[in-house]
Amino acid sequence: MPARKRRKTTPAATPAAAAPVTVDRQAAQRSAAEIFAERQQAAKATEREAARVRREAQAREDRRRELTRAKDRAADRLKEVRRRGASGEARAEAEAAYRAALDALIRDEQGLPPLTEEEAEVATAAPQEIEGAEEAVEDR
Repeated sequence: MPARKRRKTTPAATPAAAAPVTVDRQAAQRSAAEIFAERQQAAKATEREAARVRREAQAREDRRRELTRAKDRAADRLKEVRRRGASGEARAEAEAAYRAALDALIRDEQGLPPLTEEEAEVATAAPQEIEGAEEAVEDR
């Protein structure tokens, strides 16, 4: 003889218990929707921040590349002036341009702000004045 099938006993749901479940379910759905929206906003904010960081890094890299090119051009000009045996004035200008380009590159690598025009003039004039003073002392 085959075995009998047993019925599983389940507690009977009462109509009074069904109403609070619906209200709780709606509250839970609203709560879940709010949590989802908050997570989506947080993810978008994180993505925006990451994009901003990437843009800033790219801008820094582009600025460094341009400053390096400027330094290389100034170094090439200085080498050409020295090779041609140009006048002292042309040589001093080329040297000042190279020093300014190198200083701008170093300041950028160190995270310092670029020099203002006045500071750049003082920085390029100071080495020339020092060299002139040294020559004057040597002549005596």
